[in-house]
Amino acid sequence: MLALKDVNKYYGRNHVLKDISLDFHAGESLVLVGESGSGKTTIAKIIAGMEKADHGSVLFAGRSLAGNCRQRRFEDCAHIQYIFQDPYSVLEPAFTVERVFAETGRICRRNRWQFITGTEALSYVDANLLPYLQRPIGELSGGQRQKICIARALIPIPKVIIADESTSMLDYESSIDIFNLLNRIKEEKGIILITILHDIDLSYDRWDKIAVLESGALVEQMPFSDFYSKAKHHYSRELIEAYKFFQEDIVDAEDTTTGRQCKSGIALTGPYIGG
Repeated sequence: MLALKDVNKYYGRNHVLKDISLDFHAGESLVLVGESGSGKTTIAKIIAGMEKADHGSVLFAGRSLAGNCRQRRFEDCAHIQYIFQDPYSVLEPAFTVERVFAETGRICRRNRWQFITGTEALSYVDANLLPYLQRPIGELSGGQRQKICIARALIPIPKVIIADESTSMLDYESSIDIFNLLNRIKEEKGIILITILHDIDLSYDRWDKIAVLESGALVEQMPFSDFYSKAKHHYSRELIEAYKFFQEDIVDAEDTTTGRQCKSGIALTGPYIGG
């Protein structure tokens, strides 16, 4: 449904993306990882139309998309929704939650685009937040604000959601809550979920695929479940070794039946990779 074909991007003389080709399918998630400056966010912004590729193309439903979102059809913009890293800067603190949702609804209505209400979207994301509809955004926690951003992204009934390091400002438990929510949306709505991460928890096993970037080049892509045992590129192995080192450093020797208890008090549940 969504594909990048031989995408290249330059900032001046800096070749930031080098012949990137990726395919995405409905109901599938892909984690895009790499060090800072590797080109992860540039790929995401090119897909969303916030950046324009210098060479190559973005295909959606078999059709080439215009490079700039202002040149795209409204339906293309509605179908691809972007969740930013910082939930504190993208929402006006003085606005109520309802007002944030209403603006998105007005844009859809003005373009005669089918949409769901903010109340419907929030009810689906987290019904416990419904009493906050009349509250100012400034009264919400970081995790609650990110859920508001996710609910807002669902209003135009998207087919693609891009989450750009959307948990980097949250604590561990809130991050897992957001990851679980995004994957539930992916599974139940059949959307394409693209998640950009700087650091990756290999014990979280709900991602479908992983793609690794190094210095603007796509150096490895495979099913997420194969990454730990089958990754071959030196940078992929560095990511795995860093993960193992981190786990060996913080995980308490005493295991429990539900996970391993970290010295920080966080239980890493599910399959533990690297022990």
